[in-house]
Amino acid sequence: MAQLRPGEYDTVLNDVRIHYTVQGSGPVMIAHSGGPGMDARDWDDFARIDDFVTLVAIHPRGSGLSGPAAGDAYLLPDYASDVEALRIHLGLERPILMGWSHGGMVAQQYAFTYPDSLSKLILYDTSAHFGEFLSDIEAAVREFKNEPWFERSFEALKAEWDGKYESDDDMARLWADEMKFYFKKFDARAETYHERTRDLPVRIAPLKTFNDNEAASMDLRLHLHKITVPTLVIVGRHDFITNVAMAEEIARHIPSARLEIFEESGHFVHVEESEEFYRIVKEFVEG
Repeated sequence: MAQLRPGEYDTVLNDVRIHYTVQGSGPVMIAHSGGPGMDARDWDDFARIDDFVTLVAIHPRGSGLSGPAAGDAYLLPDYASDVEALRIHLGLERPILMGWSHGGMVAQQYAFTYPDSLSKLILYDTSAHFGEFLSDIEAAVREFKNEPWFERSFEALKAEWDGKYESDDDMARLWADEMKFYFKKFDARAETYHERTRDLPVRIAPLKTFNDNEAASMDLRLHLHKITVPTLVIVGRHDFITNVAMAEEIARHIPSARLEIFEESGHFVHVEESEEFYRIVKEFVEG
């Protein structure tokens, strides 16, 4: 059994080399980052919640410091299976699971697929279903129309959704522009975070699999009633990509869910309202 000592680790799970980081102390929380294809180091300092939890940050298959999956096996059940394999590898009985963005979709999949394997669930700026949202991405970012960077960032956003990228480097350049939409306001705090994380790699194989094969048809809502563990649903009021309506829908379908809306945030609550994020998560973990 692996010991939960702070550090960087590699192991092979489901025939994929998986990297994970351990930090902090307290109840164990597995943290699954967003994307797909984004680097787990986007969590940055986790708003310092490692003060009260032992964080196990998994680098999802095909992303960050983990290896690629054969056959482009990058669907939600594949990621959920890796979380379960990591739990077993670490000898954890019922850890807390937190999933952010695409990681929140993985966390939903995990919670109803492996209902006895977790104690609490945090779904952070995520969705169970996109519906017609993807057909009108311009409407979703309309509130940013007057920003001086709007046109360039919108072109980058459209290029991603139209699949107009050929390499990881192409997508990293697009992300550097389009990520401005993911904050309530791209202010000094957001820009500082961007500078810290902008050179992290973006992997297109997992991203293309999701965008081409899963995003439009994904619908986890029919299974959410099976999630019976205490669940915290977090959303930023100004999150354009996984919006408040999506969070409210998740909370309605999970019997024991509690919804927290952060009024001054977009998709990066742990950056924009880090102190309040810390407080709410601590209250949920310890409550």
